[in-house]
Amino acid sequence: MVGSEESGSQTGTGAVDLLRAGNARFLDAVGAVQDAAGIEATLSNANPYAIVLGCSDSRVPPEIVFDESVGRLFVIRVAANLASSAEIGTIEFGLARWGCPLVVVLGHSQCSAVAAAMDRLPPGAEPPPRPGDAPNLASLVGAIRANLGWIAAGSSDDPWLEAVRRNVRRTMGHLVTGSPPIRRRIEDGRLLVRGAIYHVETGAVEFLEREAAS
Repeated sequence: MVGSEESGSQTGTGAVDLLRAGNARFLDAVGAVQDAAGIEATLSNANPYAIVLGCSDSRVPPEIVFDESVGRLFVIRVAANLASSAEIGTIEFGLARWGCPLVVVLGHSQCSAVAAAMDRLPPGAEPPPRPGDAPNLASLVGAIRANLGWIAAGSSDDPWLEAVRRNVRRTMGHLVTGSPPIRRRIEDGRLLVRGAIYHVETGAVEFLEREAAS
């Protein structure tokens, strides 16, 4: 874990509890319906309690995964939930604007971007273009590879999932080392940074307990 684990609904731990409860409703298929009145209420009063840095994969929309209504989550999505200056700056904006007590880095199983960085694309997937044809994509894959480092053969029953977990932890580390505002909020107990993995096979979210990787 990174940051403070205080009790109460407006702390990082309280926000994690809200996400856990929402995901439980999602798994039970008993989620609340967002009606027109609820949407209208957020037009001038967004009040997110958590910031989610997630992957762009279409199977992992945080608002649905956590069964949350409009205005409750401040979501940034980018392939493989990486944290470049744009993503970190967006998180800093959300913290300054709403004072959210929680940042979640949300990865997911079967992440194709991580698979591409591991040179193990899923069957039937189109290989990425050559670097000269798509320099931005090459830069993205390179950043993921830098996050993954070296994973020893046989170190896990599922190297792909282990790579996803490592990528999440490294992104958490980048948030802490790359942002003085994030670091200050963690140090004074106003912010909790947690990693999580959405399992596309079951719909369950696993909150990681280990600290960010350096």
